[in-house]
Amino acid sequence: ADSPDGQLVDIAVTVSPGEVGGVAANVNRWRGQIGLAPLAEEAAATLATPIAINGAAASVVDLAGDEPPAGRAHPQRMIVVTIPHAGYSWFFKMTGDAPLVERHRARFLGFAQSVRFP
Repeated sequence: ADSPDGQLVDIAVTVSPGEVGGVAANVNRWRGQIGLAPLAEEAAATLATPIAINGAAASVVDLAGDEPPAGRAHPQRMIVVTIPHAGYSWFFKMTGDAPLVERHRARFLGFAQSVRFP
C-alpha cells in the first residue's frame, strides 16, 4: 500500500516450523531489515511484548529505524505479531515508512487479532 505523499507499507504473513531461532534471533533479524544494529540476546528478547490472540499466547514486536534508508524520506518501522500454533510460528509483519506504519498500526493489530485457526 502507499499514500499520496509516496510513503510505502508492506504486509506479509509467513509461517515457519518451530520458533525459527527464538525470540532474540528473530528480533535481531528484523532489526537488521530496517537498518538497526543487533542487540544482546537478553535485550532483544525484552522487545517482544506478550499478547493474547483468541486465548493463545502471542507476541508483538514494534521496531523503528533511526535514519531513512537511501532513497526514502522517512525512517522505517516494523510491527511483527508472532502467533505460535501447532508447532509452527505464524508471523504477521507490517514494514514501511514510519508515519504510514503508525497510521495503520491499530488496523493491522486488529487484523492480527482476527486470526482463527481451525
